Amino acid sequence: MSGNAVSPGVSKLKEELRIVKIDEVPADYSGFMRLFEELSGTPEGAAVLFALALLLTAKDRELGRKCVETLTLEPPEEHMFEAEFPKGSELEEIARSYFRELPDGALEAAVKLTGEKPLKRRYKTVYIGCRGTAGYRPVTLVSKPPRYFKKRYGIRGDYYNDPWLTAEYPSMLLPVLHKN
Repeated sequence: MSGNAVSPGVSKLKEELRIVKIDEVPADYSGFMRLFEELSGTPEGAAVLFALALLLTAKDRELGRKCVETLTLEPPEEHMFEAEFPKGSELEEIARSYFRELPDGALEAAVKLTGEKPLKRRYKTVYIGCRGTAGYRPVTLVSKPPRYFKKRYGIRGDYYNDPWLTAEYPSMLLPVLHKN
């Protein structure tokens, strides 16, 4: 048997790396919502939006909390948000580890998509690159139909794909091992 052989019943997962670029970090919630409408139609875009919400939370806790509430299927209550999300420089260090800053000030993030089957219908786990750990951290997303967004946010955007929300993100908040 060669080294590339696969045992019966075991398949290799197809992996695809996608780069998501954010030209400018939004200064307010309306700017964030413009990015939300632009990027939430793909799992990789939704994952990067969550990392961006972490960065915004480190800079402005109230703005960040509003962005996290927008992105999550079940927004954390205020006391849970305060308990789960580190404060200040620790959160900024975590959030920046998901991005590479480009010379023009734009941010790029790498997201790995795999062919793994989700446990629940309309869910997908993707892996966002984390320079602070020299690896990838999982974030689980759920696809929601556009009518959900119209009802929840009043968004009337015409989505090519159903938008995605963050369902599980605990490893996204873990400290990084080394500074970027």
